[in-house]
Amino acid sequence: MEAQYITVPIGNIQIGPGHPILIQSMCSVPTTDTKACVDQCIRIFKAGGGLVRITARNIEEARNLKNIREELCLKGYTQPLCADVHFNAQIAYEAARAVEKVRINPGNFTRDDIEPPFLKFLDVCRQNNTVIRIGVNHGSLSDRILGKYGDTPPGMVESAMEYLRICKREKFSEVVVSLKSSNTRIMVYANRLLKQMMKRENLHYPIHLGVTEAGDGTEGRIRSAAGIGTLLREGIGDTIRVSLTEDPEHEIPVARKLLEVCEKEHHVSIISSCTDFERRESSRLGNIGGGQEPVVIAALPAEKTENEPDYFLVPDHRLHEDLDEGGNYILSSEAWLSDKYPEKNYFPLFDLTGFLSGSASSNHLNFILLRHDEVDLALEQLAHTQVPCCLIYMHNPGQTSGKAFGKLVESESLKHPILIQASCIESDSEMFQIRSAAELARYFIDGYADGIWLDNSFSDPSIPTSTAFKILQACRARMTETEYIACPSCGRTLFDIQATLREVKKATSHLRHLKIAIMGCIVNGPGEMADADYGYVGTTPGKVSLYRNREAVKKNIPRENAVKELIQLIRENGDWKD
Repeated sequence: MEAQYITVPIGNIQIGPGHPILIQSMCSVPTTDTKACVDQCIRIFKAGGGLVRITARNIEEARNLKNIREELCLKGYTQPLCADVHFNAQIAYEAARAVEKVRINPGNFTRDDIEPPFLKFLDVCRQNNTVIRIGVNHGSLSDRILGKYGDTPPGMVESAMEYLRICKREKFSEVVVSLKSSNTRIMVYANRLLKQMMKRENLHYPIHLGVTEAGDGTEGRIRSAAGIGTLLREGIGDTIRVSLTEDPEHEIPVARKLLEVCEKEHHVSIISSCTDFERRESSRLGNIGGGQEPVVIAALPAEKTENEPDYFLVPDHRLHEDLDEGGNYILSSEAWLSDKYPEKNYFPLFDLTGFLSGSASSNHLNFILLRHDEVDLALEQLAHTQVPCCLIYMHNPGQTSGKAFGKLVESESLKHPILIQASCIESDSEMFQIRSAAELARYFIDGYADGIWLDNSFSDPSIPTSTAFKILQACRARMTETEYIACPSCGRTLFDIQATLREVKKATSHLRHLKIAIMGCIVNGPGEMADADYGYVGTTPGKVSLYRNREAVKKNIPRENAVKELIQLIRENGDWKD
């Protein structure tokens, strides 16, 4: 039986099939400060946001949502508001009377039997035409779910489905669901699994997408684009939020660029929808393939970046005498064949026809450019070759290319390493980064590819290279810089998280082997930073707790001393490097 696709009205907008994907953001100021909330909402709306979420930590804040709603209407802003509620069902009841939508977290909505408080909540929402968001966070699953499933995508899905099944039984359809994580791989797998499970049970509620604690700057944009973009391009997602540790109105232009990249490809079926990570098996050729970290190729001339590419593509006119002896270089097959180069670190780049028709090749490593319309020929001719070669698949965002790539990686006989080459023609560096991450992340989130080569004619040639490394890090495929898991801030945040993130980065950004979390409060903090090495979490006003992995090791220390204490903690555990 086909799932019934549901359109959900939220105030004066609609979410679901046939409607534009809605962009959301969240207030970062105290909910009791009506003027600050109204002003921030207006900035978000003017930037292009269609809905604003506002935290409601207690009854007083829940009641003040009505004042915020009324002030906005007086100023001519009728876009819907969503209350964000944790830990106390009574707050959710109150908020449902004040705004158009209420987000509850299944992990902490109630500790005991979920039905009585949730059924009462449904009744309040019916009476007030209030929409519900079932908002699951990877970092705050209930003990009951954790005991049965662990903090896994199936656990996240079941945490939502318990509530969705009650909604279906009670014939309550004004529901949006979200499964979020700071880990893009978990976020993607959970939402794919949710889509499959809802279809299996004849459900289809609109899905809200977001990568939590994505951080700020380029890293935050690329991490968000990797997770959200991968799903949008598979036809999953009806509303999005790009969560940045910046002023909330800064999130909106990034989200708009992401939609511009993805909407044309919306509902395009590509490869297969993995819901559990398994690296594609490939042969090992030097530092490529065989389960090793993906490599990065960059074209010369290349400006110095924090991370040096593993291979440099050399234009034909460059002589190898001009190059550093320690590098690995790729030349056109014509240039490579026309002169003698040291075979240990100079390698030819063929097109498929040239490789198949030629008589000479490297005994160490050959690179073969492969278009999507050449996949059948490659499978036929290369499966049993003994010549050491890597395939460089020329990415094309279309459906035909996706199907061809699926055929390539699902072959049982062809085990050559596969690298991804993409030429994104963008003059705007942010758009280039967003497009590259949205289009290419799937290759690495799903473990298909062994390397990446981004090509763009920026005046600053370091941009494609740094983008390539950041995409690999965002996909949890290769770690080459300190990873910061930082929440975007909201009314629950207990310190200036933007300033704190800058301070922590300044002190620790050279520790490229570590993941460090900066979390504004304890609602999702300890859970979302579960795979971080160290954590900085606001506990009470002016107080911070420091974590080593999942354990709070320094509790309620004064915030003004917290960064120094964090550095000392890293030193004590032997993870500090000068």
